[in-house]
Amino acid sequence: MLRFTKNSMFVLAALGVSIGSAGFARRAQHRAPAMTVEVAPATLSPFALARLLADAPPDVVVIALDEPRHSLRFAMPAAVFGATDEALAENAPRFRRVVLAGFDLVRMDRLARRLRASGRDVRVLAGGLDSWDKTMDRDPVALPPGASAEAWQTFRDHVALRRSFGDAPAGPATPVAAPIAPIAAPAGAPTKKREGC
Repeated sequence: MLRFTKNSMFVLAALGVSIGSAGFARRAQHRAPAMTVEVAPATLSPFALARLLADAPPDVVVIALDEPRHSLRFAMPAAVFGATDEALAENAPRFRRVVLAGFDLVRMDRLARRLRASGRDVRVLAGGLDSWDKTMDRDPVALPPGASAEAWQTFRDHVALRRSFGDAPAGPATPVAAPIAPIAAPAGAPTKKREGC
C-alpha cells in the first residue's frame, strides 16, 4: 500500500496540470487558423495618373483594362498580356511598377491583389475609369484671388493635364494665371505731383 504525503500530492497535482495544459496548448496551436490581414492596393488620383502618363517613366507600365471615353494615351491595353485576367496576372511585367485602370473596381482590386501576391508593385486608379472620365470632362474650379502660389501652380498643372487628356474646351478657356493684386502706397507716404501739367 502506497502512502502519499501532502507534499507529494501537491507535486503530483501540479505535474498533472502542467502536462494537461501543455497538451491543450499544442492542440490549440494546430486548430487556430493563421490570421492574415491584407491591405487594400494603393491608389492614384486621376490627375496623378495623368501626370504619370505625361511623364512616361520607364519603370512604370499603366494597363488599361477597359477603354474610357477620354483616352489613356501611352497606357497599354490589357489584351497585350493575354485574353483573360489569369493571363494578365501571369504575363504582366515583373520588374516595373504596374498601374491598373478599369471600370470594374472589384476586378481591379482582385487583379491588383493577385499581382501583389506574385511580388509586383501595383497601384490602382482611385474610383476607376468613371472618375477618370469625370475628371477629364471639365477644367478644375478656378481658385479664389487670395490662393497661394503653390495652389495656383497645382491648378495650372491640373488644367494643362485636363486639356491634354480631355476633350478640347468648348467654352472660353479658364484663366490659368493668378490675379495680380494692386500695390498700395504705404500709409502716410507723401504723394508726388506731376510737373508740367
